[in-house]
Amino acid sequence: MLGGELLSNVPFGVVRSAGSSPQCISSRGAAAHPPRSTLHGTRAKMTCKDVLVLPVQFGENLELYFEEALECDSLRKENCICQQVFRNINSQVLVVRSDSNVGVFESAADQEVKHGSGMLFTIHYYSETGIPITGPAVAFSVQAGSKTYSMYCTNESGKRMVRFREGEPPKDIEDQIIDIVFIQKLFTPGDSMSFKFESLLMPGYFLAFAEEGSLMKLILKSCESGDEVDETMKIHFYA
Repeated sequence: MLGGELLSNVPFGVVRSAGSSPQCISSRGAAAHPPRSTLHGTRAKMTCKDVLVLPVQFGENLELYFEEALECDSLRKENCICQQVFRNINSQVLVVRSDSNVGVFESAADQEVKHGSGMLFTIHYYSETGIPITGPAVAFSVQAGSKTYSMYCTNESGKRMVRFREGEPPKDIEDQIIDIVFIQKLFTPGDSMSFKFESLLMPGYFLAFAEEGSLMKLILKSCESGDEVDETMKIHFYA
């Protein structure tokens, strides 16, 4: 029972870090327990990236307790993170500059993508603890220069926007800071490297790109049905 609860919180899919081999992110539908053959004979290999582990203790009557209590309406960061370069359908790379709080898509050579360039995003996966959501909950951070910035959603003068603020995503996310959380969804069935991301704070609004002046900016775009195929919402994980 315990294994089933923990494994059900691990996000799905296989993603790649830039320039590396695939990293495993377990299936949400994974079996709660490994096959019997992995328990006897062949040793099963597991890492902290596969399962969210919480400390437990036994009470006086041998009841099992979690030592860390979780709020019923909160999210907790998992050990499972990965780094990615985000590209739109025009093969432009998402970039954040240290002198700006917006993200823009630009043409960039592979050698320009490095730590501190504002192009290598860290994806932080969060486990569900009571919030009804329809996919892995994620937050994004990126290092530009010597500082780290987190992506968040905001409403400025009646317009819903994506911005970046200094600081890492927190370990625990309560109701008042869900502005940084997005729900990761496959863009189309069968394509495990292309996704769309829906704001948890603003349901029905997805990350997208749009031309504003001379810039191709990262924006929030409304999609009422959620199933509509809109190529401007397609974010490709670059391998």
